[in-house]
Amino acid sequence: MRKKNLLSYEAKIVLAIIILLLLIFLPIPFLDTTIKIKDYFIVNYEKYISSYPIWIQIIAVIIPIIIFVIIKVFQKNRCKYTEDVFYGIKWTWSWNKDKVVNLKCYCPSCNEELYYDDTVAYENSTVRKFEFICDNCNKAVGTIANENQNLRSSKIINNEIQRIIKKRVSQM
Repeated sequence: MRKKNLLSYEAKIVLAIIILLLLIFLPIPFLDTTIKIKDYFIVNYEKYISSYPIWIQIIAVIIPIIIFVIIKVFQKNRCKYTEDVFYGIKWTWSWNKDKVVNLKCYCPSCNEELYYDDTVAYENSTVRKFEFICDNCNKAVGTIANENQNLRSSKIINNEIQRIIKKRVSQM
């Protein structure tokens, strides 16, 4: 199937000719403006920067480029990190900028998607916990303690997993 273009080939040629004619006949001083900008940079370079050694000038230009490349490499590596095992449960997710989205959990033995049950365990004190249950295996695969009873259960799980992910990504 062919991609639909916004403008046809002929319309693009006509538009290019009209823009070219406008640039030629309108009294816009492109050359004068370009020369003024160039002179401005030359004057400021000679006034403020040329007194420093050339190696410092080169480093001042190269360091931001290196930092930019390093940031892009870390972002690329982070975006590849989309699966891991936490609390004995296989987790998968995707990234939307720096946020974890589509967080899902799977049984490590049969790869079936798990659901969680918000229950109370009575040991020494009342402790809320999340048990992740596999329908296929018919057992609880993992447990996460719930210390904050005010948050929704899915938000607590998401916060805990994001904390672990950020910890592991920072170690990469």
